[in-house]
Amino acid sequence: MKATSFRAILLLVVASCASPSRAADFYAGKTLSVMVNFTAGGPTDVEARLMARHLAKHLAGSPAVVVRNMGGAGGVIGVNWLGEIAPPDGLTLGFLTGAASKSAIGESGIRVDLAKFAFVAGGPGISVTYIRADVAPGMKSPADIMKAGDFWAGGLAPDADKDVRERMELDMLGLKYHYISNYPGSAEARLALERKEIQMFPESMPTYRASIEPNLVKPGTAIPVWYDPLDDGENFIASPDADGIPAKMYPDFLREMKGPLPTGDLWDAYRLINSVGTVFLRVLAMPPGTPRDAVVAIQSALTELNDDPEFRADALAAIKFVPRYLVDEKTEKLYRAKLSPEPRLRDFIHRYVEAGRASLGK
Repeated sequence: MKATSFRAILLLVVASCASPSRAADFYAGKTLSVMVNFTAGGPTDVEARLMARHLAKHLAGSPAVVVRNMGGAGGVIGVNWLGEIAPPDGLTLGFLTGAASKSAIGESGIRVDLAKFAFVAGGPGISVTYIRADVAPGMKSPADIMKAGDFWAGGLAPDADKDVRERMELDMLGLKYHYISNYPGSAEARLALERKEIQMFPESMPTYRASIEPNLVKPGTAIPVWYDPLDDGENFIASPDADGIPAKMYPDFLREMKGPLPTGDLWDAYRLINSVGTVFLRVLAMPPGTPRDAVVAIQSALTELNDDPEFRADALAAIKFVPRYLVDEKTEKLYRAKLSPEPRLRDFIHRYVEAGRASLGK
């Protein structure tokens, strides 16, 4: 499983089954609503507003672009609304976090089939797993975790993809640890780590760069041990967002510590969870039945947005990384495939999640 350049999955090829002229004219004189499935002020909302602000200038017809929030139930309310209630008129774009992983895992209250949504783009994002440096016998480099005794790994919910991925990574390394979860958010988990209630946590890249790196890593309180790979269904891909982090992609770290990569249900389930949680951390989608002209118009605008220097500068200033939106045909095929995992994997993940719930606090 060789690593390949991230640029390989950034070949943004907009499907051309719609008329280019009709797609170019679709939004003239209209208003596009971007529905965010989390409340205002969080990372999903901040990124969506950044994207919307710059998307408007790339949409032919100069439409207004407004952002509306529909939070609740861990993002599920907004997902269900997009699939059940939102009109398929091309005027609503869902900007969704966690939807693909919740749907693939099958542990949430999502009632709609995300595979039937009009797929617009995937928004990749990775997390960095870090550990307190004072975990015995002392964490000076990532490899030292293999000597660690008892430590507490923290999370947000037993069925959250980051929690499941974190536990799987530790289990494949054969490490002994305790698991505690259900922190309301990353800020609370980070505070728990600072108070030594937990010693390990996976943090999203924007928060890692903005808070963990300067406040915990540079002073020597914690060290990064690995970061998530992106997975295009064939290869593991190192995200450029991780440049400069003194750690490796998890598969590379696992291979270095344990030898050849494993096989079996745990490994296959890990690849599924990792793919839906990273390549499809964000999903941009529209209600089922949305006109293809609308989809093509937005995909064309996102293609231009990816190369917009003003967007890049604004993103680096606001969230310290530059989001990318994948609209190529290969990404869409991967998205639909991951939403329909083999029954054996879904059953395995269900059992794994339940085992995590049973182990909480022990």
